[in-house]
Amino acid sequence: MDLFGQTERGAAIDALHAATAIYTCEPIIEQLLDHIRWPVGARTLVDTSCGDGAFLGRALDRLLVQQAGISDAELLARVSGWEIHFFAAGQARARLRQVLRDHGYAVDRAEAISTSMIRCADFLTEGPTSGAYHAIVGNPPYLRFSHVPELLRGEYSGILPDYARADLLHSFLDRCATLLHPDGELAMVTADRWLFNDGAARLREVVGQRFGLAHVSRLDAETAFYRPKQRRANTPPRVHPVAVVLSRADGASPIGREPIYPGENAGKQAPASLTLGQVAGIQLAPWLGTPGVFLVDASTAAQLPVAHMVPAVDSADIRAGMLMQPTRFAIVTRPGVEPHPKVVAHLAREMPNMCARGQRRATQWLPPENVHDIDVSRPSLLVPRITRTLRPILVPPGLLPINHNLRIVCTGAMSLTDIEAHLSKPEADTWLRENAAPLESGFRALTAKCLRALPISA
Repeated sequence: MDLFGQTERGAAIDALHAATAIYTCEPIIEQLLDHIRWPVGARTLVDTSCGDGAFLGRALDRLLVQQAGISDAELLARVSGWEIHFFAAGQARARLRQVLRDHGYAVDRAEAISTSMIRCADFLTEGPTSGAYHAIVGNPPYLRFSHVPELLRGEYSGILPDYARADLLHSFLDRCATLLHPDGELAMVTADRWLFNDGAARLREVVGQRFGLAHVSRLDAETAFYRPKQRRANTPPRVHPVAVVLSRADGASPIGREPIYPGENAGKQAPASLTLGQVAGIQLAPWLGTPGVFLVDASTAAQLPVAHMVPAVDSADIRAGMLMQPTRFAIVTRPGVEPHPKVVAHLAREMPNMCARGQRRATQWLPPENVHDIDVSRPSLLVPRITRTLRPILVPPGLLPINHNLRIVCTGAMSLTDIEAHLSKPEADTWLRENAAPLESGFRALTAKCLRALPISA
């Protein structure tokens, strides 16, 4: 059915389309189709979120070039597409109709085939749950599940497994993997985050039980898409795209829970060596929630007992590679020990300002994440979690790194000075570019797990 009109469902579909309609340029489509065996023999192909039909148009053209004279019934059995938004579905039908006309099909015949080839419906709720397509292609939607319109999110929650509900991309990848023929190939443009985010580990494991990674390469968001989602004119979308091919072909790399970093070293065997995680402790600095509650300025700290205060620093305190004088202080409290009355009064007054995420502790005087068990009596190294370089910042004793930056401490296997020297080498920055997730303007998103894997030469 065509989902038309501004009913509640129609409005939800419009909102979803506005957030996810990001279409792939033809050169990228051609490159992906070159990676799969389409249209060999009687292989079948589907695009589960076909948008304006860009993938299907190129796939249909290849089929008609290589198998001229194919019957209408076989065409419809071999090529199909799903699209939830009525306007995009109309665009897809128009594109396929033109491809058919270019190959000599009469107007009425091309109209009938293109109309039947595209189904305007929600693939996740109305699409097949069993079957075996030989090729699944496209550019599925990328949208965090919490941002999916509420009506649709409720429908999806009842049918999708837990591990496939963090992002719509996860939902489509999981469903597509179940519908792929054992001899099939999935060729898609996706956001890169499912390859390495911890929250997608179970998804990778499930997909990897069926297929391996036959190809992955980074794409340039500025040239990969011709209809960026709602952004300022002429700016690329905030997504880091990759071209991905899954199959059981010889040479396909296994996929498991471990992260896959699709950088320059994708598919290469890492050299055998020590890693940073083997010679140092790497910790995620605590997040203290809304400023003003457990993280206070100097004037507030001066009114509270010194025994409860520790100077706090994060990447905002770094200037030109140097750590500035701390201007904020963390309130340190302990489980089972009621704080000083002044601290209790401060927290009672300020806690209503704490964001919901920071109010999960059963004991009201404890911060969102533990501070009391962090040893600040020794120096440490701070590496910003969002960074262009691995060059660390020395944090003197008595200062507490905060806000989920990475804190490196000496465990005795290597001195902090030597660790700092290793992280300051050009090779470390090269490794960062190849392994950490890219962000805007040359920045990388670094995780503790990723940093622990940094090779350390003897």
